[in-house]
Amino acid sequence: MNTLMERAIVEALFAYMEKKGINQNGLAQMLGWAPSDLNDTLKGRKGIGKNRQTFLEDRLGELFRDELLLKINEISGVKKMQTSRIAEFPSKYKAGKGVITDLEQKYIEKLLAIFRGINQQAKLAVKSTIDALYPHRKDKNEIETS
Repeated sequence: MNTLMERAIVEALFAYMEKKGINQNGLAQMLGWAPSDLNDTLKGRKGIGKNRQTFLEDRLGELFRDELLLKINEISGVKKMQTSRIAEFPSKYKAGKGVITDLEQKYIEKLLAIFRGINQQAKLAVKSTIDALYPHRKDKNEIETS
C-alpha cells in the first residue's frame, strides 16, 4: 500500500467485514467486484483512488465511513479520545442519555471551530444545512419533552 488513505481503506474494509460477519467473497458480491479484484485491493496490489474510495463509501454506507474515519485517526497517530464523554447537554436527549461518542465529539469540535471562526459564509452554510435537515431527523433522535 502506498498511501495512508489506502492503508486506512483496507483496514476499514477488514473491520467492516468483521462487523457485518461476511467474508471476502461476500464483500466482493456486495460491491459487484470479482473476488480476485477485491483480494488484490486488500493485499495492496491494486491501488485505491478517489473514485474507488467514493464508490466504497456510497456502496457500504455509514458503518464503513465510520470505520474509515477511525482507521485514518489510528494510522495518522491522532490521539484517541475516551470512548465516550459525559455531555453538558440536557439528559432529555434519548440517544445515549447525554453521552457523546468520539465521532460525535469530533464533529461537535469542528462545528464549534466553524461557528467561532471568522468565515461568515461557512457559518451560514452550516446553519442553513442544519436548519434544512433538522425537521427531517428520525424519531429516535427527537428530543423528549417532559
